[in-house]
Amino acid sequence: MSVRAAGPDTERVATAPRLVLGRDRDLAELYALVDGIEDRGGALVVHGEAGIGKSTLLAAARERALDRGVTVVSTAGALSEAQLAFAGLHQLLLPLLGRLDLLPDPQQRALETAFRIAEGDAPDLFLIGLATLGLVAERSSETPLLFVVDDAQWLDRPSSEVLAFVARRIESDPAVLLFGIREGLSSCFDDADLPELPLSGLDPDASNALLDLGAATLPVDLRRRILEEAAGNPLALIELPAAAAELGTDKSQSGPLPLTARLEQAFASRLTTLGADVQRLLLLTALDEVDLAELGRAASKPVEAADLEPAVAAGLGTLESGVFRFRHPLIVSAVKQAATADELRSAHAALARALADQPDRAVWHRAAAAAGPDEVVAEELDAAAQRAMNRGAGDVAVSAFERAAELTAEPKRRATRLYRAGDLARELGRSSEGVRLLRAALQIGLPAAENAMALFTLELADNTWSGSATIRDFARIARELVDSEEGKRALRALNTISVRAYWERLEDETRREIAAISDEIAVPPDNPSRLYVLGLVDPLGRGREVVEQIKRLSPVAMSDPEELFDAGVAASSVWAWNLGLPFLRAAASTARAQGRLSLLAHTLVWEAWADLYRGAVRDAITRSAEGARIAEEIRAPRYMVAARLAQAIAGAEQGEDEAHERLIAEAEALLVPLGAHPMLSLTAFARGRLALAGERFGDAYEHLVRIFDPAGVAFHPFVRGSALADLADAAARGDGDLEAVRGYLAEWEQVAAETRAPHLEVQVAYAAAILAADAVAERHFRAAIESAQAEWPFYVARAQLAYGAWLRRHRRMTQSRAPLREAVETFDALGLLRYAERARRELRASGERVRSRVAGGWAQLSPQELQIAQLAAEGLSNREIGEQLYLSHRTVESHLYRLFPKLGVTSRAQLRDALNPAPGS
Repeated sequence: MSVRAAGPDTERVATAPRLVLGRDRDLAELYALVDGIEDRGGALVVHGEAGIGKSTLLAAARERALDRGVTVVSTAGALSEAQLAFAGLHQLLLPLLGRLDLLPDPQQRALETAFRIAEGDAPDLFLIGLATLGLVAERSSETPLLFVVDDAQWLDRPSSEVLAFVARRIESDPAVLLFGIREGLSSCFDDADLPELPLSGLDPDASNALLDLGAATLPVDLRRRILEEAAGNPLALIELPAAAAELGTDKSQSGPLPLTARLEQAFASRLTTLGADVQRLLLLTALDEVDLAELGRAASKPVEAADLEPAVAAGLGTLESGVFRFRHPLIVSAVKQAATADELRSAHAALARALADQPDRAVWHRAAAAAGPDEVVAEELDAAAQRAMNRGAGDVAVSAFERAAELTAEPKRRATRLYRAGDLARELGRSSEGVRLLRAALQIGLPAAENAMALFTLELADNTWSGSATIRDFARIARELVDSEEGKRALRALNTISVRAYWERLEDETRREIAAISDEIAVPPDNPSRLYVLGLVDPLGRGREVVEQIKRLSPVAMSDPEELFDAGVAASSVWAWNLGLPFLRAAASTARAQGRLSLLAHTLVWEAWADLYRGAVRDAITRSAEGARIAEEIRAPRYMVAARLAQAIAGAEQGEDEAHERLIAEAEALLVPLGAHPMLSLTAFARGRLALAGERFGDAYEHLVRIFDPAGVAFHPFVRGSALADLADAAARGDGDLEAVRGYLAEWEQVAAETRAPHLEVQVAYAAAILAADAVAERHFRAAIESAQAEWPFYVARAQLAYGAWLRRHRRMTQSRAPLREAVETFDALGLLRYAERARRELRASGERVRSRVAGGWAQLSPQELQIAQLAAEGLSNREIGEQLYLSHRTVESHLYRLFPKLGVTSRAQLRDALNPAPGS
């Protein structure tokens, strides 16, 4: 692939003084962004129809930046390079690549692999994004940077994704990204959540003024017609007068052509004045941006600049550095439309031969030259897809597999290629594209395993929750794979449906059958993927085995983040959150280092819930907020919902019920359309915890008991196990049905005994104390405190609070104070402000003087500020924090500057004490 650092088309810029007429407000917005670049970075998407003036405005911003000493790097998307992995990003970063050695090794390797500077493992797209962000941050620390990307809708998808990732994170660095997007053409910038500048047509005064500059002597009727046809489009106001003779001559035309077609027609009329040889050269150049040497090889004869001079004289483009550049993309379109199908295929075949030493470019021309099925070219596209995946460009691989399928005559092979394209699109979060491709594959016919996977994917995409039937299909296929001695594929199949099986209301027999299949797969008993399946599919029946096997594993001895994640989820799903957390922490750390955002998002959500159950609300807040943010970015709605619910619960411990109730309502609104009714148990749990934090015990009971009602939509057999202590609290302090809750307690005491799940054991001990008769309550309280001592400080403090309150009610004031004091200290340390205040009230009621505690400054921080403060308190540098959170080090520095006053500190050395104040302070 030839790579050129491209700049704005000079001919498109040449008309700038004319095309900026009537654009004062739009220019002011662009200039403000450029003028403030040293204080704050940013991004802007300039979009509008063809010819509306996007390129001219971007060029004006470019000139403004150059006048102010800003370094400007420009490129433009080209349809011919849309399937070349990272072509656009390479062009844009080419001037910065000399600073690659300043990046951390994983980031440096990621960019080198993406750009084929060196061979390496396939990098995650987001690691490439982080490396690009780091490169921009390093370079912009020397001089401010302006990136200008015109026709960004034609960038290759991986480049677009990386640039959108960077644009969302440019905050404090002196760097600005400007994108020009043509309306009506889809691109990944459509939903990139970036600021936009929409361009509309010029007003009548500006339109007349622009027309006067180029065609002041037009007859009145023709002038009116041109103004009407142009509708304020600057390019049309310049080009249509030159084609005035064409206007109105087609008597068969029932109405005016669309403006884009009219402009293409005007440009096409100029082609007819050129000789056949020039037209052939223009067609070749329109199909790929080739230099004169490549153009000569395609034309089978030497080509010199003089050969293209007639096209330059006709105003169709310019020659720059040995490359012919069309003046406007509509001219490219006009050239292609003027060619016959045979001429297009012939030109593509010629380009394929000329670019034979660049297989990733040549293969797309060979595919375009094919008049029908061609297995040889299809196999070359398969190879191109694999090369793209090796470089981290999955979207290019999807396109290659799909085009290969189109060239495949044999049905089974065609279906397999469509399936590979669709499955990869699914992995990349391209849901609609994946659905389209998988439906096409299913219509042709797939092998059993792929057929089941495709159906499962479509079920998820269609927002249905048929559940049992699909899961049984997978179980049947897994059994067939085991019988065929394909154990690894069987385990992958079971792994795929395990989370869905956890949430589905499956019969116990079905769960046992699925778990039994995993027993027949030849893997070690402590294999993390096997434990993942067992824990999620049958936590009641296999929970004890999972707990025992997890205890034999150590995260220190594991390096694969997916295995670490599987182990962490396996433990968490069987109520052993404390055992799973070290694996989840290690998985998150490794996923961060490898830039694997999808795995990181999933891990963060599980971590957040583990922290929540332990009462570590500050960690829960930061991890859930980050998990929600990334889940939204990678298009994982169910994980985003789970993250927001965890964030709402953790935040509610500090107050502001209204804000956190809003988070729960938003999550619930997302779940219902997704068809994820079993996950509504989490919204009931969140509302119950919110009410419990606000001491609205009756409301808390009503919400939580819904999780235990088999007839209700919020029922879930396993979520009950995490809500037992909260339900007991709500029932004992509210107006709940104590006998019913004691029945639930008896059921879960048996489960705890059978599984030896730590979270169940501490909850059962706590609930037994809360619900105990006075004659035996004290013994139960002491047992609850003792059972939770090791790893459950939240439950220790809750039991101490309840015990102290019980002692005070029984007029044992002096004895009540010790457990209440300890509860206050623990709640303060955990950041459980509302629990701490409740314990203080009880302590005051016991007769002890207690100072009111002002909420720590950390409670005023946003989740991201809190996370940055925590990492800084651990001794990480700004650069290290940025690498962890996918931010530039200058953005981290800016956050620290803003949060220091909130915490009342003046240096990093004071952060640890500010976040973890001493007891009683």
